[in-house]
Amino acid sequence: MGLKKIHSALASALAVTAFTATGLFAATAYQNQVGYLTKGQKQMAVIGAEDKEISFKDSDGKEVLKVTAPKAETWLPAGDTAASLVDFSEIQTAGTYQAFIGDEKIGHPIIIADDALEDAAKASLKFFYFQRASIELTEEYAGIYARAAGHPDTAVKYHSSTGIENSDSTFNGAKGWYDAGDYGKYIVNSGISTYTLLQLYQQNKEYFDKLNLNIPESKNTVPDILDEIRWNLEWMLTMQDPTDGGVFHKLTTLKFSGTVMPEKDVAARYAIGKSVTASWNLAAVAALAAEIYSPYDEEFAIKCATAASKARWWAMHNEAAYFEQPAGVNTGTYIDGYPIDEEIWANAELYRISKNPVFTEVFTKYPFKKFRWKLQSWQTTYALAAFTIATNPEIFDMDILDSARACIFTLADSIVLSLENNGYGVPLLENDFNWGSNSFAANKGMILIHAYILSKEEKYLNAATAIIDYILGRNPLDISYLTGYGVNSAKNPHHRPSQADGIDEPVPGMLVGGPNYTANDCAKKFVQMDAVAKSYYDNSCSYATNEVAINWNAPFAYVIGSLQAIYTTGKTYDITTVPAKFLEVEGIKATRNLQKQVSAGSKLVIRNGAVQVQKTNREGKVQYFNIGGKRIR
Repeated sequence: MGLKKIHSALASALAVTAFTATGLFAATAYQNQVGYLTKGQKQMAVIGAEDKEISFKDSDGKEVLKVTAPKAETWLPAGDTAASLVDFSEIQTAGTYQAFIGDEKIGHPIIIADDALEDAAKASLKFFYFQRASIELTEEYAGIYARAAGHPDTAVKYHSSTGIENSDSTFNGAKGWYDAGDYGKYIVNSGISTYTLLQLYQQNKEYFDKLNLNIPESKNTVPDILDEIRWNLEWMLTMQDPTDGGVFHKLTTLKFSGTVMPEKDVAARYAIGKSVTASWNLAAVAALAAEIYSPYDEEFAIKCATAASKARWWAMHNEAAYFEQPAGVNTGTYIDGYPIDEEIWANAELYRISKNPVFTEVFTKYPFKKFRWKLQSWQTTYALAAFTIATNPEIFDMDILDSARACIFTLADSIVLSLENNGYGVPLLENDFNWGSNSFAANKGMILIHAYILSKEEKYLNAATAIIDYILGRNPLDISYLTGYGVNSAKNPHHRPSQADGIDEPVPGMLVGGPNYTANDCAKKFVQMDAVAKSYYDNSCSYATNEVAINWNAPFAYVIGSLQAIYTTGKTYDITTVPAKFLEVEGIKATRNLQKQVSAGSKLVIRNGAVQVQKTNREGKVQYFNIGGKRIR
């Protein structure tokens, strides 16, 4: 039975009060409220059921499985209420079920289907369409969330912090995704978000080649996910300074807008700052994009590869160009004073697509195995480099390959270990519950999927499934943190369009930030230090617990999309796959003479397709030199 038919049957059942489940139902069981994959792991956390018989009945009332609830265990983030983790994975027939203790229903209706996660996965990707800048969202694709075009960004000003001297000049910075609940566009956060979605496609091409997202480009021959990603990639490329290859840090107004629709935010927009981290991010993402888009648009692929090379060169010779928030600007910062991880990530991507050995010099300069391995984020991208290296054994040398895999398995095994004696079956720790806790969960899922790709060990796939179950309802608040999906889903995200559009239901498919014991806004009164997983307030006033962001949705889309793809196709990514062809990517070595020229007050520029040194002599005349120090006339 297909998922849509199951939902229809469920609606009918609800109409005759067969499986009543509303916000008034005091759940004694916490579960995935959206659905379970037919062949996947299926669990629920049940309160007060230790040693009791739990029966599972189908929509006709026939018992299909009976299990004894195991010992109740606590999970520290949930407080002192113990739960029994009940496994009903034996049910592998699509349908709608209900759990009972005796004659009493517990939990919500249980939906099982081969495509149980597909609609939610598609919605988490469609979120990025709803975040598009510079385009009208028409009813054909946006339904009731249709809106006028906001922020054309065709005449973006240069803030003085960019170093652009002509204050009257502008550039076309159109397209891109709004970063979060506000209308800014930020390269650093776009970097990890775009890379995550590119990896989702790269590792599951068979599934995503056919997936229709109902976006304006759906009628062309390019997979919809790549069309959506390209909307943001094209903006990222506009943020590269054509004179030197450096990348502007962000494109925003000087202050956050009010709670208005995009077209009502008409304040001047600026490119603000130029940073080493933004440049490394563009280099990494554009390199991966060059390989992925090559079969569809060779010219665009070359453009991406060239941009990656230029961004790398600027970053190499501006290592201390950290972003600092200029006076008079109060939009997001994404400040990161440690760009070594981004440098490793970008060079790994460039080497993977080119096999140019110059890009491996970074592994000698910064041995990968010496760095602290931690969960990926916009600030810390070692794991992103590890993903690329570990899944390309045909390209990278064994020593760096081993280090990358050690990084992934060290993190993955610690996540799996946290499931021991855990009554809720949720691999999250107390210190995970700060700003964007749901993104911590999703990024852990991304680690686990990579561990599964490398090992094919089911424990990693099951732990990733547990994370999706947590986000979709198996949590002590009995809430689905994905808007529009689940019996009790988040209703009031901190998201300007959803707040200002006059529509009761928020834009669907958005992952809200989640419980945050450090909340210091209107959610502060809901903080529970003895049960941090309950420190949540479903109110748009709380950016601390209920904002949305592209770097939160992206890893969620990666995990839920990967799970659905793996179970649909029965396949996982072939790590022996190499690019169909290696691209020619420039990798000029830095010489002492070049470094001397630059340190003497000159700067690197791109002229006539080559890296040159620009210097102004005593008479004020601009001169150019090649990397060997010879003047170019």
